Order: sequence, then C-alpha cells, then structure tokens
Amino acid sequence: MKKDSLLAIIAGAGTGSRFGSEIPKQYLMMNGKSVIEKAVEPFLCSEYVKKIIIVISEHDSYIKKQSFFNSNKVEFIEGGEKRSDSIMNAIDSVQLNEYEYVITHDAARPNVNSKDIEILFSDIIAHEASCSYFYSPVYDSIKKIGDEVRTKDKDKYILVQTPQISKLKELKDAMKKCQEANITIPDESFAIEHMRLRSSRILGRRSNVKITEKHDFDLLNKFNTRGGIGFDLHKYKDGSGIILGGYKLECDLQIIAHSDGDVLLHSIADSILGASGQGDIGKYFSDQDPANEDIDSKKIIEFCLETLKDNNLEIYNIDATLVCEIPKINPHRDSILKSLSKILKIPVERIGLKATTSEQIGIIGKNKAIAVQSFANLRQVS
Repeated sequence: MKKDSLLAIIAGAGTGSRFGSEIPKQYLMMNGKSVIEKAVEPFLCSEYVKKIIIVISEHDSYIKKQSFFNSNKVEFIEGGEKRSDSIMNAIDSVQLNEYEYVITHDAARPNVNSKDIEILFSDIIAHEASCSYFYSPVYDSIKKIGDEVRTKDKDKYILVQTPQISKLKELKDAMKKCQEANITIPDESFAIEHMRLRSSRILGRRSNVKITEKHDFDLLNKFNTRGGIGFDLHKYKDGSGIILGGYKLECDLQIIAHSDGDVLLHSIADSILGASGQGDIGKYFSDQDPANEDIDSKKIIEFCLETLKDNNLEIYNIDATLVCEIPKINPHRDSILKSLSKILKIPVERIGLKATTSEQIGIIGKNKAIAVQSFANLRQVS
C-alpha cells in the first residue's frame, strides 16, 4: 500500500430532515467535537489519505467553524440533490490519473478510526476487487410490507456501512451509467456491483452507527466517554470509626493515613485524574508534604472537579468496589451513596457502590486493612 495516495470523499451536504433539528445533525456537538469533526478526523490522521473532499450544502453556515476548515488536506465541494450526485460532484473535481482508489464516507457516521481506513485499503488490494466495504449482520427479524406482510430470512441480508473504498475510475464509470439509466444509487458498492464488478466485504462494528434520528445521536453519545481506574489501600488500627466517601462509619477501627484516610474518595480521585490524563493524587497531594497532614479528602475531590472543569470534562458515572472483612458496608451503603452524590455533584443513579471480602486472604482477610478499586467514566462537556 502506498502512503499518501488515497482520495477521500465525505458526504456532508444533507440537511437531516428526518432528524428534526434546527442544526444539521453533522454539526451537533458530541463529547466536545462536532459529529463531522469526528467523522473527518481519522482521514486527517491517516497516512494513506492525501486529499479529503468534503461535500457541503450551498448555504452551509457552519463549516467555517470546524477545526479542519483551514487544513491543507481538505477541500470543499457543493453537493447535489441526492447523495450520489454529491459524490459525483467530488469525483468530477479531480483528475482520474491522480488517484487509483477513492474512499467514501458519511459525515453523519462519526464512530470510525484510522485503522478502518487501513483495513479497507488492504482488503481491496488483497482481493483485487473494485470495491470493499464494511457490513453488519441483520440481528432483528425483518418483514416485507405491502398487501401481504411476509417475514424474510434475515440470514440472507446484511447492513452496508461506510467507509467504502473503490477504484476511482471504475466507480466513476459505474455511477455515471447508473445515473444515465435513472437508477437510484444507495451507496457506492451498489454501483460497482450493478456493473458486475468484483466487490469484497468486511465484518464491521455495530457501533459504527449512522446518525439518522435523535435516538441514534443519544446512543453514540454514550460511547464517547473516557475511563480511568483508581486503587487505594490503607491499614487499620484501633479507633472510633472510619470515613468512607465523606460518611463517618462508627466502628472500633481507624484508618492509618497521612490524611483523613478516606480510602474511597482517594480511589475515586485517582480514577478521575487518570481518566482526564492528569496523573494521580501523589502528584498534587504528596504524603511527604506537612501541609497535607489530616487533609479532608473532600478537598481532594474538589481539586479533581476543578481540574475536570478546566479541561471541559464532567463525570458521567463512577463505579467503586470496597474490599474488607470488617466493618460490614452494606448497612451503610445508602448513606455512603448520598454523601458521594453530594461531594461528586452527580446523581446517586450514576454511582455504583459494591462491597466484597478477600475471603480471609492476606492483610485484608486478617482484618488489618481496607482497599477500594474504582472506575470513572468522563465525558466532554458540549
């Protein structure tokens, strides 16, 4: 495969009438970036793509605000009435001898990556095909509707996705002949196969969703989070209680620590800092610093939340597991959750809290320590 040799065309001229939004769906914000920015980014990063043509509508007032607008790799072409017209407009704007292959994609399909481009490029060469595309099996029952409704054999059907890669000259000829015959072209692989040319397909990901309706956007938004793991362990000594998630649990134990020993908040803080790429607690609250002696762990969380705000992030959900033999956690679970919700400033429903034992193994099993492992999901603030 020759690097810096692919032409990419991204169809973004649609107005999204079925989506029902004043803003075209490709310009809605998702995890801090627009849908089209996410769709274009893998092609900008790919070492195989030399030029990207983005097809836009005539009166597009949003495109100049996109992060890629001034990229030397990107050009813009006005679209046509139908998607196939837009693709042809882009193809007609280049010299056929400049590129052997063209990769086509949709601006409303943001969940792709640079590896997808490499896979397609390798596949079309390996199979000596005229087109290669991703597909997904049909998992739901399908029916043909009309005067008589009939259930079809779903195993005989597949769902076709983009991106797709084609030989440029053959795609142009195939699409032109379909248009001349007034044949609707749902996607590039159809035109290739209509001309009896060879195509190959690759099993894609169900997460490669094309945004058509609002629930598609909501579904994809749930994929766009970043996660981090936190872990903390502290020994016990005799005392009058321990603090977990800002909640004072009365018992005959005390946690040995430089701070207040809130092992749950410490673990959560590390998971938040890890997910946001900011390091760990020790970087900001060293146990060698006298100023941090007996520090209230809620202040550590406050620092973490400020860090998220500075980086335009927010907590999507937290999941934590406490590991100890004693004290028993479940009788206090609701109180700990309420305290965590207040400290983290997220609803209780977005906090998972579990408790388990170490089956009497190790220092925890001997009732001498408690540990917490947590996971934080963060998302970009729109």
